[in-house]
Amino acid sequence: MFVLFDLREEISTKMETINEKLTIQALKEHDKVHPKLKASSTKDPGTVTSSNKDTKEDEKPRKINTERRLRLTSQSDTVSVKSGGIPKSDGRPSGMSFFRIVAATRAWQRLAKKSKASSSQPQKPIVRLENTYRLEPVSGTAFSPEKVENVIRDVLDSRLNKVTYHPARSKTLATDLSTVIKGRVKMLDFKRYKIVCNVIIMENKDQGVQVASRCIWNSSTDNFATYTYRNSSITAIAYVHGAYYE
Repeated sequence: MFVLFDLREEISTKMETINEKLTIQALKEHDKVHPKLKASSTKDPGTVTSSNKDTKEDEKPRKINTERRLRLTSQSDTVSVKSGGIPKSDGRPSGMSFFRIVAATRAWQRLAKKSKASSSQPQKPIVRLENTYRLEPVSGTAFSPEKVENVIRDVLDSRLNKVTYHPARSKTLATDLSTVIKGRVKMLDFKRYKIVCNVIIMENKDQGVQVASRCIWNSSTDNFATYTYRNSSITAIAYVHGAYYE
């Protein structure tokens, strides 16, 4: 602590010297703006001489103001150094003190201990479920084409009732309809079934169209449902496949 106190005293002395030099430089800059007033020599920075005889009466007030400025700046710098402020290269205190550095170091140490303690806590073991080896759905939970077809009919009838065909909007409309239909079918809770939904939208001009699909699956557990909607402007075909996941 004695070493730190001596260091602060040395810093205070250097600060006073720097402030005197800065004051002299400021007075010289002032002389450039006001050439009638000239700065004195470095031996007495507070005195000011004048080339004009009429300004001799102003020398004493200027000397008092300069000495007061030096005294105030030296006192403020001494207080900042004694309170722990570390001066910057330009003579101003940086606001960072020895005690703040110690407090920040201790805070970082506490955070490091907390993070280390949280990482060292044992994690919950992952629950591994055994395979049921069930090769067919439970009775009452199998894919029902009738229920799925009713869902498709409700969605298409309500969404396409007042829609006219537009080639740019058909892609987005088909994607939205397939998402809605798949979500409604999942709400029917066909356990262990993977649901695949497709929607095709085309313009209705009384043309003949055939849509076919082919799948490799188990005919005893897997199934599908389809529905076709038509109005004066649009034709929409939606089909949903349900594949049992063993």
